[in-house]
Amino acid sequence: MSDESIRAQIEAALSHPEAEDGLYFNNLIVVHEEEERPIVEGSEVDILRILEALVQRGRISVEGEGDQRIYHLVR
Repeated sequence: MSDESIRAQIEAALSHPEAEDGLYFNNLIVVHEEEERPIVEGSEVDILRILEALVQRGRISVEGEGDQRIYHLVR
């Protein structure tokens, strides 16, 4: 999976109406059958690395720390 593909999937998941209040990391990689937002595919290491790059570029904001971090798409 390419970095660009993972980045696009992250942005699609965070821009989905179900992500209005942000998403925990686990909500990016696991989507329950009643949820409609897209899943982010790739290794956890790659997804976390790209999330951090998007945070540094100002595309995503983060609330909380550790396992309680919530990612929001900056609009």
